[in-house]
Amino acid sequence: MCTSTSTDSSPPHNALTSIRLQLSHLKEGRLSETTTVKMLSLLKALANVHVFLGIIMIVLSGLADYASTRINTIRLHGLEEICSFYFVLVGLVGICGSASYRRGLVITYLVMCIHSIFIFVPAIITVSSFDIHFYQHECWGECDWHLLATSFPSNSKCQIMCGDHVDDAMRRRMTRLGTDYRLDAGLIAAAILEFLLSIATCVVASRTLFSPLKELGDQSATGDLTVEMQPLNQSEENNTYSSLPNGSTQ
Repeated sequence: MCTSTSTDSSPPHNALTSIRLQLSHLKEGRLSETTTVKMLSLLKALANVHVFLGIIMIVLSGLADYASTRINTIRLHGLEEICSFYFVLVGLVGICGSASYRRGLVITYLVMCIHSIFIFVPAIITVSSFDIHFYQHECWGECDWHLLATSFPSNSKCQIMCGDHVDDAMRRRMTRLGTDYRLDAGLIAAAILEFLLSIATCVVASRTLFSPLKELGDQSATGDLTVEMQPLNQSEENNTYSSLPNGSTQ
């Protein structure tokens, strides 16, 4: 006659295993607070600087557009404001990610900083550099179509004249290009700071994301995570067989 017995240590062991599995699941969604709290504090400080720089660049680009309207010059209105607003969004995402310890928000913060490095900062520097060049060399433009038009008509012409090649008669029918170099120089300086800040943010965010993985790898190498890495059904089977006497079956 086959009998089955159970011990009193099995239920607490199953409960402990379930708690460990839940903690292991939470580690996948949240960063390790013990090893990354300093990194997250640094990320939050960098995110505040992102917001501060973005607001300054929005003000400078708005003033540049206003100055361009007052002196009747042509520049790419709105482009620098969009890039500057993106920097503010980068900082806001970084603040939310560092405050909530969410790995997904930190990854988003990292990706947005990479976009700033390769897309938005070069766009501001390029546009502002052209504005400074055209303004300092007193360049004037004339086209058969609007310079900011989305499509070009056929058999059209467009010319840009600078310096002494432009006389008074040409100035009356042509449009001045560029903006005051002081505002554009401020935008370029702020964009360079944003570029360096984004690089520093990428380094800190990468260390924040990969340091918990390194810690988990070290723990698994020493055998501390053997229970968490086991499947749930395998743990239950091991607990059941350990509670049975030798040679007995259910």
